[in-house]
Formats: sequence, C-alpha cells, structure tokens
Amino acid sequence: MLIDASQLPSLTANGRLRTALDTAEHELHDSSTQAVSSGLCDLQINGFAGVDFNDPTMSPAAFERALEAMLATGVSCCLPTVISASEDWQTRCFQALEAGCQQSELARQMVAGYHLEGPFLSPEPGFRGCHPEAAMVPARWDHFQRLQDAAGGRIRLITVAPEVDGVLALIPRWVAAGVTVAIGHSAASQAVVQQAVEAGARLSTHLGNGVAPLLPKGDNIILSQLADDRLNASFIADGFHIPRHVLQIYLRAKQSARTLLVTDGTAGSAAPPGHYTLGKVALERQQKAVVYIPGSNSLAGSATTLSDCVRHVTQWYNIPLAEAVNWASEHPRRLIGLSALPQVGESAEWVWWQKQDNGWQVQKVQLGEQIYRPGGFE
Repeated sequence: MLIDASQLPSLTANGRLRTALDTAEHELHDSSTQAVSSGLCDLQINGFAGVDFNDPTMSPAAFERALEAMLATGVSCCLPTVISASEDWQTRCFQALEAGCQQSELARQMVAGYHLEGPFLSPEPGFRGCHPEAAMVPARWDHFQRLQDAAGGRIRLITVAPEVDGVLALIPRWVAAGVTVAIGHSAASQAVVQQAVEAGARLSTHLGNGVAPLLPKGDNIILSQLADDRLNASFIADGFHIPRHVLQIYLRAKQSARTLLVTDGTAGSAAPPGHYTLGKVALERQQKAVVYIPGSNSLAGSATTLSDCVRHVTQWYNIPLAEAVNWASEHPRRLIGLSALPQVGESAEWVWWQKQDNGWQVQKVQLGEQIYRPGGFE
C-alpha cells in the first residue's frame, strides 16, 4: 500500500507506532515520481549478500550483515528458507538461524519465522529442482516436530508435494498448528491438488518453477493450481524463472488478489558474480542477477531482490506501484497471519521510492527508529 508521507503515524521514542494508519485517508496513487509504502515481505529467501541461510555454520554476525543488505532493498520482514537436506543438516541450519535471532535486534525485528521447503517434496527429475533426491522422504509428524523444535516453534510456512506419502494426512495438522501450507516441487494430479486444497493448502510456491519441462496437456501441476481460486500463488518476477509473456498469463489467471511476489533469493543475491552455495549445492552467480548450478543451465534459486521484482512487474505490465507493492507486502503478510500494515505498538516499517529512468527504486527504508539507506544506517 502507498501512503502519504506527510501523514505517517506518529512514533514513540523507540520507533514504534503511537497511532494507527487510516488507510482510507492515506492511500495514494503513484502518479508522481516519489512514493512511500509499507515494508516488503519476502516469504522465500534462502540467503542474501554472500550469506547462505542453509549453511549450518553461519554466524550471527553474517546473518545480521545479510539482513542489513536485504533491508536496504526494502524488505523489512522475511521468512529465511531452509531447503531439503538431511534432518541433521536442517536441524543445525534452524539452530544457526535461531542463534542469529537471539543475538541480533535487527533479526528479531525482520524475521517473522521460517519457511521449510522440503524434504517432503517430489524426488522426480525436473520436479525436485536443485533439491537433492537423497533428502526426499515421506512426511511424518515427528520428523516435522523435531525441525519445529530446532526452529524455536517458528516454522510458519511449509512447502510440500501432496502426492508424497503422508502429506495429505498432515496438512490439517499443520494448519491447526498455525503453519501455512504451500504446494511446490510437485508432480501431483489435479485430483490430488484438489485434495490438498480441501485439506487446507493455500499457496502455490514459485508457481511455474520446480516442474519438469514436459507436462501432460491438460492434467498438469501448473494448470491445476492456476485454476483453483482457493490457492494464492507466489511468482519469481526476475525475467529468468518465468518468461514475461508466460508470467502475464499466470497473473491473469490468479488475478491481483491472489498474487504474491517472492525472490527465492540465495547467497548470490545482492552479491558480485562468483561462486556461492545453497546448502550443499554449488551455485554460480552470473553477471546478470541469476544463479545456475555450475556447468549447466539449471537454475538454483535466484539472485534478484524483491524491489527488483516489484519494479519489473510495473514496467512489464504497466501495473501501478501500489498494486505491485501489495503483492510483495500486504498479501504475503496476510497469508502467514501477520497484520497487513504495522499496528499500534509495532515497529514502523516504511519504504521511500523514487521513480527514475529505469523504474521505481528504493531510496531509503525505516525500520523502528532507524533509517537505512544504501551504505548504512543514519
């Protein structure tokens, strides 16, 4: 949502809101060259600025550096994402993330929880993407609960393949426990997708990706999810994961109210070209904002930023900034049970945008009592 900078809610000395934002009064249109919006929220981020969130040896200091760099791009709320790996590896990754949150005030402000993407995913080639086949296992509640314990009870989003043994039975338990359930890296039939939605699944993770290059003409995992209006869908609008004309079709099918933007970012995001990791998977960041498995054309996450995705959809499809910001802020927040905008007593989260020749760019970000610009805190 875009708001009137002159009417921002008043703050207490520690940067928390003293008064509520009257959205009916303060919503603006982005007809000028400057705008203020709520902070962005990335539900799928595997790493950033050279730091791999799937590295169990990640230090709290490295985690904070990555979050500072992410904040500079307009993201004030995120779900660090742990991908498929052995239970021991994932456990240690969550412990490292929790240690970072315990030692960093910035992490406590920005990290709303975690996204568990696997290991209850399809092991089939194409559908598993860069997730290691050996890590894929049937879904068992005790397995999930051990990971949830390591994560301090803060896994808020889980991506699963509903055709995997045990998944359909567990979806209602995850929902009852306050975990949002998403479908991804799945080869499920339309009938199984419908069963998953009826059980409580509410999101399609990076729809259009994590699928085999050849699919059945009618009964395929992409069309099944596009057709179900009970499913929201997240998209990676980086220009590499989904061709622009294909993404335009997906957006028309899902419509604005059910659309979210995510990055699926990695250690290669906001980082120079070079070699990085996603857990045990080697990555190569290109000169452009994209990462591949070295020596192949296989994408392994992205190297984009959420503000880049916002800018892209405004440029490609002439979508107003206010609408694109909703896809990257209010919609993801609501999906995981957060308030769409900061409430009284919560930290301020505002982003200042400026329209330049290359589109809308983030100029500064406020989180709590601090103002952050590229280069550091004021």
